Amino acid sequence: MFLAGTTVARAILHNEEFIRQLGLCMGDTIQVRKAGDIIPEVIGVTKHKEGARPYVMPHICPSCGSAAVHLEDEAALRCINPECPAQALRNLIHFASRGAMDIDGMGEAVCTQLGEKGVVHSAADIYTLTKEQLLTLDKFKDKSAENLLRAIAASKDNNLDKLLFGLGIRNIGDKAAALLAEHFGSMDAVRAASAEEVCSIDGFGGVMAQSVVEFFAREGTADLLERLTASGVNMTWHGGEKTTKLAGKTVVVTGTLETLSRSEAEALIVKNGGKASGSVSKKTSYVLAGTAAGSKLTKAQSLGIPVLTEQEFLQMLE
Repeated sequence: MFLAGTTVARAILHNEEFIRQLGLCMGDTIQVRKAGDIIPEVIGVTKHKEGARPYVMPHICPSCGSAAVHLEDEAALRCINPECPAQALRNLIHFASRGAMDIDGMGEAVCTQLGEKGVVHSAADIYTLTKEQLLTLDKFKDKSAENLLRAIAASKDNNLDKLLFGLGIRNIGDKAAALLAEHFGSMDAVRAASAEEVCSIDGFGGVMAQSVVEFFAREGTADLLERLTASGVNMTWHGGEKTTKLAGKTVVVTGTLETLSRSEAEALIVKNGGKASGSVSKKTSYVLAGTAAGSKLTKAQSLGIPVLTEQEFLQMLE
């Protein structure tokens, strides 16, 4: 489906209460919009299929058979089994993804095969892979196996923020991971930090701080980090030189830029002393707008907020 400038393949629903309010049934024809001009959002049911029954969330994990429960203050159902194969696979895919360790050639299909063959169980197993193991995967030849091994080796030199984000700590996105890495400087310092110390970081709240502390206290985390360290994965923050060109400025990125991804643009904002925000308000200093910019651009114009092209943005940073 083509919607607001992009092709939408799926719109995910995970809130049981919202599904119930919409009266969703299997086979329904639904209405979808772009929330914030980015995320496909189901907003209603147009038509029920004949004989349709309301969709009921499973309370048993379909992957491992453990209970799926609502954790405190969360709408989502979560499997409580830390050894769940489905969770392990999603963790692996996230770890290798572009925003995290950026292992080129290790997408969802490859991660799925590695998991199904029992070759990789956790992120640390990635760094023990051999060419012979990779050649057992579908469509893998000498060159593709060698390319993936080079990408895996290159990921060892990633900055600490990439690794922290790749670990999949609940409530910690890429920006929060960068703040953690810059503030503490090393994985050991992050591991040793108390909730109060983490909460002292500008932009962190109690929930985020507790998520960090709980992750590093969890059984298995210490072993994972020890194995990653032994494999030569970088555990320190190598901060690039920061400037004050955007000091005190809040910048919102919207639309598709020509040469930068959204995350790259936001990283430049932070590197130059600014704050990258996801929503436009009277406190917004600039909106960096690419093609297919929607309601955020409209709101910026209505509030009289300066709108920058990518070229103008880059010129500001020269």
